[in-house]
Amino acid sequence: MKRKNEKDTTNPSKLDLLDSLPLDLKMAILTRLSAKSLKNFRCVSKMWSSIIRSRGFIDSFFSMSAKQSRFIVSLCNIVFGEPEEKLILFFSFSHDEGDESSSSSSLVPNFEMALPAVSFSFYSGSCASLHGILTVETEGQLMMCNPSTEQVVKLTSDCIFVGYDPIDDQYKVLSWDNIIWEDPNAHLKHKVLTLGDGQGWRHIKNTTLPYMAISPNVCINGFLYYGAYCLTQTRDPVMVCFDVRSEKLSFIKAPPVVLQWGKEAVFIEYKGKLASIVGNTYGAVSSFDLWILEDVEKHEWSKQKCVFPISVWDFFDLGGMSFPGTNRAGEIIMAPSLLSVNLQPFYIFYYNVETKNIRRVRLLGIGDSEEFRRSYGFGEHAKAFVNIAHQHVESIAFFKDPFI
Repeated sequence: MKRKNEKDTTNPSKLDLLDSLPLDLKMAILTRLSAKSLKNFRCVSKMWSSIIRSRGFIDSFFSMSAKQSRFIVSLCNIVFGEPEEKLILFFSFSHDEGDESSSSSSLVPNFEMALPAVSFSFYSGSCASLHGILTVETEGQLMMCNPSTEQVVKLTSDCIFVGYDPIDDQYKVLSWDNIIWEDPNAHLKHKVLTLGDGQGWRHIKNTTLPYMAISPNVCINGFLYYGAYCLTQTRDPVMVCFDVRSEKLSFIKAPPVVLQWGKEAVFIEYKGKLASIVGNTYGAVSSFDLWILEDVEKHEWSKQKCVFPISVWDFFDLGGMSFPGTNRAGEIIMAPSLLSVNLQPFYIFYYNVETKNIRRVRLLGIGDSEEFRRSYGFGEHAKAFVNIAHQHVESIAFFKDPFI
């Protein structure tokens, strides 16, 4: 009789059979598993862990996941309260890209992860997806997390924006030193940090004249955009463009109306281009203007009027409307900024700019579930901020701590 810890070579285990498979077959099997399953599968053996952590497999899994159109909804359960009571919850959904003739449908959530002891606030809060990694702004602090692996890294207070370079597969943090107000002709001292290279901050040479950043940012195809005012006598509104790969900065002239809302300005990617949505997102209006940067070199913008039924506002609470971005088909997503304090269905809308058609999609199990609110600590009258990462791809990559 063999002991329990003695390997039976005459009757190979299932693990032995798996290990004996050709590498390409192993890869094919593993890419069909969910990210959560792969996270656990890394513990099976050193061989499987080595395969799952390899660059080739990570890229292959990402390519498979990219075929699915998904988005992330992040909710904070409480704004005021003790830190230990606070949570930011992340749920994933598959985009509804069905027939436009269907005016209403529903989606089922999948719980991904939670961030403890943090929340969104009235003045700051965002969630964006960069190549499978979420950048989350919480109460003035930037965090990065991968909902598939539940890895979280907190960035230091001097980190302002995060961009992604798809060519070299690098995440970079952009920051700058304080402006010297006594010298209006002085250049800003920008600095960049590449996550995980261990080199620390480095300054960019020949950077732009002083400006004041006044808007949120959006990263599109390796370029980071954010609104600003030049600190000149004219205080011209501009878009700052940071090339994440070359680490060069440039200014793009922008229509004043695009930046008139300051930190409330809305910038999205629309069919591969930088775009801005201009309109009253708090009042019951039935239209907004879509400004699109058509030519970066010539600084040329186009404008389209987008009209929708006033009845859409019946599904939005007092927190107003947000525009997180688009789905893969180019439909603009319109979503509530707050989770209603009342038990009622939670809807988002898809707006087609070309056909002017609008579709309503219900996100199940969030707004209308008493069990959901009780389980995750949503108070009866507490404001719950909603932020959406409009296009997210599952990734099993482990990003390196930026300070190691």
